[in-house]
Amino acid sequence: MIPRRTFILLAALLASSPWAFGQAAQGTLAFTVSMPQPGNHTFHIVFRCEGLKGELRDFKMPVWSPGYYGIGDYSRNVLNFRAADGVGHALPWERVTRDTWRVAAGNAPAIVLNYDVFGATSFAANNYLGEDRAYLSPSGTFVHLPGMIHHPVTVAIQLPPDWKQIATGLEPVKGKPNTFLATDFDVLYDSPILMGNQEYLQFEVKGVPHYVAIENVPETVDRPKMLADLRKMVTAATQLIGDVPYQHYTFLMMGRGNGGIEHLNSASIQFNGNSLTTPGGYLGWLSYVCHEYFHNFNVKRIRPIALGPFNYDMENLTSMLWVSEGLSVYYQDLVLVRAGLMTRDQYLDKMKNSIGSFENAPGRHYQSATEASWNTWNSGSGVGGDRNTSISYYNNGAMLGAMLDLKIRDGSRNRKSLDDVMRGLYRKYYLQKHRGFTDAEFRQECESAADGDVSDVLDYASTTKDVDYAKYFAYAGLHLDVTAQDAEGAYLGVNTHSQEVPPNLMPASGPVRGGRGVGPEVTLVITSVTPGSPAASAGLMAEDQILEVEGVKATPKAINDLLALPQPAGARGGGRGPAPAPALPSVAPKKPGEKIRIRIARNGATQDVDVELGKNLKRTFSFQMESQPTALEASILQDWLRAVQ
Repeated sequence: MIPRRTFILLAALLASSPWAFGQAAQGTLAFTVSMPQPGNHTFHIVFRCEGLKGELRDFKMPVWSPGYYGIGDYSRNVLNFRAADGVGHALPWERVTRDTWRVAAGNAPAIVLNYDVFGATSFAANNYLGEDRAYLSPSGTFVHLPGMIHHPVTVAIQLPPDWKQIATGLEPVKGKPNTFLATDFDVLYDSPILMGNQEYLQFEVKGVPHYVAIENVPETVDRPKMLADLRKMVTAATQLIGDVPYQHYTFLMMGRGNGGIEHLNSASIQFNGNSLTTPGGYLGWLSYVCHEYFHNFNVKRIRPIALGPFNYDMENLTSMLWVSEGLSVYYQDLVLVRAGLMTRDQYLDKMKNSIGSFENAPGRHYQSATEASWNTWNSGSGVGGDRNTSISYYNNGAMLGAMLDLKIRDGSRNRKSLDDVMRGLYRKYYLQKHRGFTDAEFRQECESAADGDVSDVLDYASTTKDVDYAKYFAYAGLHLDVTAQDAEGAYLGVNTHSQEVPPNLMPASGPVRGGRGVGPEVTLVITSVTPGSPAASAGLMAEDQILEVEGVKATPKAINDLLALPQPAGARGGGRGPAPAPALPSVAPKKPGEKIRIRIARNGATQDVDVELGKNLKRTFSFQMESQPTALEASILQDWLRAVQ
């Protein structure tokens, strides 16, 4: 075991900061965290604020954690809040919103808060404290002062007597054991802290230290191999982007539970430690770790403009999580191929399985990748939705990434790739402009690399139309075979999306629902109709509004209930709590050969269409190498899925 790390303090940075410590007149902010009774799952927090002025002071806690796109409602775990001045005199306070405490400071030069935080949920976006370990999710632990989010802050940790280890991406304060510095609250909220007696390992890439805190991984798992493989992974990823953007990086490897979250120079990763004892489980773990690691480029630095500076009071909405998360899924395995840790066949095997899972899930008919990105806050970071009526922008984004990459390689005659797009976004928007990119700027970078239009791929991201995967994999000399077999349920053959229609544009004979005349009516609009399908034979067309099915208001769930489609296996993922109980079917299920009546609106008029349902098919996919690929196709395949080490 490698000895406990020696941190390097950014002394030059502190010395140049206008809030450098020692300048008490400028004000100092300092947290102290203690765990007097770990078995009670309760942290005690002291927040001392020096050099403040003002009659009233608000203290706020974020409602969400960077990297997890769901409202955490963290303030519900705050107990025993108290406020005092610098010499201990109690100060009046009130809780003015769910997440805001207002202190009547009376111009006191110092304010000291004391409060407890309950933490009994073992998940990377939540606090946990037990007899043997502790994990701090900073957004659910530390309050901030509005208007002072860019102020430096220190965190001192008081460990239980028999605990020896603290792992975090924060910088240590020289001469103060177990005390760490965040240059601002954005850094603090993006730096989780793992404590206990974790195993602690280290490796270097290009002279930069990388620390690995490990829990619950069997001793039979080869540690030197783990470190060697992680080094290869980091090397391949940093070579792809062309930079190592941090001074140290920390992997918080919690081998219990499920769920991972990326951070600026660390990652919190929960997994089943026993899974590493099999070759397949070990490779899956590497892929998972690589996903969170690659996020230090894609989302922490290469990011949509909506994802920073953060608004911690509400959702930060974007339609581009299929890029931030989906392309990270794409690169997690591609980086392993480049690192020599995954073979070409293993990569293509995962890709064909992902295509099959997506194509056989009913949700693809109703939700696009951009819609899934925008609506993720309602479904628990994109993994908690009903896969019968929604999609995962993770898996869909990975397929879109492969298609976009191959489109760029073909259009540029294999001179450019998606790698060039990622490097260009990193340099232009992170290093030069110090901001995120817009949807249009992402498209511009892709088209510049492709030397042409990429709207065909981007249309797949924003619509539910059927995907011509074979077209794109053919650019690399790969033939995509499709095999179909009978499956449960009946088949209709339409792709739709939800659309708000103002009441004055609804057809006069349309269904009257609660609230009509007050706000927009949400209807299903047909995006595309599969040629040769029952829907096509009945005359349904793109842009038709589906108002009712069998006399019931048309919703994705109502249609799936009608078709008696099964919930896909593993649909509710992420380990983020139990799935809600399934709702009762809203319509009686039909079988292949039976007719259903669909009421549609077309050109402002309603009409009823009878459709005879067909057989539902399950499709499986496989790749075959073209026997005589062109020189361009062969070079694209070689450069796309190549090991660089």
